[in-house]
Amino acid sequence: MKTEAQVLAEMLDSTREFTKWYLSMLKDVDVYKTFELEGKKFNPVIWEIGHLANSENFLGTYLTGGKNLKFDWAPLFGMGVTPPTKEGYPDYKEIWNTFKEVHKNTINHISSLTDEQLDAPSRMEFAMVTDVRGAIQHCIRHEGTHTGHLGWLAKMHAIKTV
Repeated sequence: MKTEAQVLAEMLDSTREFTKWYLSMLKDVDVYKTFELEGKKFNPVIWEIGHLANSENFLGTYLTGGKNLKFDWAPLFGMGVTPPTKEGYPDYKEIWNTFKEVHKNTINHISSLTDEQLDAPSRMEFAMVTDVRGAIQHCIRHEGTHTGHLGWLAKMHAIKTV
């Protein structure tokens, strides 16, 4: 029988598979292209990937007491940060590899948690999160939200989705 933590890790991993499905449709687009509608700019694909890596590292690993990964470009992808110009981004492959490495690290960490650890307070209160379980649940919600952003970006790039 699976533990609650293993089920939560499975849900996060399943959500990531959906994210990767949209990213696979976007593999041939200009990942730096920024769309604008009525003066509002949409984050480009590369920013979404970096933001998901940075956020999962924070929500799914750091807040839950795990050993989060360090990468110096993380501040470029924080909440509310204006995406840089194309020249201001780190190498795409580095962002992509970190995206994958963070996810693997997070899934391994979450899967190992006990029920007592899930009940423990998170390292800090954030976005209505007060305990480890809530941090993981928010991590899953957050990933799904940005998967939706990738769906809109696919449509803007004239890629048929669902």
